[in-house]
Amino acid sequence: MATDKSEPRIALIGKIGVLAIATLIGVHVALVAYFDQAAQAEVQRKYGDIKPDALLSVRADEKQRLTSGPMPIDQAMQTLGQKGRMGAGPAIVPAPEKVDISPMQGWVKMPVEVPAPLAAAASAAASAAPAPAPAGAPSAAPSSSTAPPAGSAPPPPNHP
Repeated sequence: MATDKSEPRIALIGKIGVLAIATLIGVHVALVAYFDQAAQAEVQRKYGDIKPDALLSVRADEKQRLTSGPMPIDQAMQTLGQKGRMGAGPAIVPAPEKVDISPMQGWVKMPVEVPAPLAAAASAAASAAPAPAPAGAPSAAPSSSTAPPAGSAPPPPNHP
């Protein structure tokens, strides 16, 4: 019996393998693109030409309400642009700036000393606060005997 003792043709086998893999990848890409195109065409056929009647009616109603009434929206925007928000009413007037130093004081168990200019600004803002409630009215503020004085630094931490 005769046997073949020649070397295998590795280059030819490699080329055929690479060609087969490239063909499989190409077929996969082509099929996925075809499926996506067919799916989009079907969605367009079913839903693309339908007018959103509910949405159009809501938008028409909103437009009608904005253009009618005591002051149409265009006139309101012009007035607001000319006069600003300060004289517009309590609903949109900007609130006065409050000086809040509590984030800078840190955690209760590890307090940090607040810089003097900020502490002074906070105490000035606290003194300009609204008048206290009448004597018989309940108050949410703690009593002055338990609260630390305004502007004072918290006590140092007790670390062993």
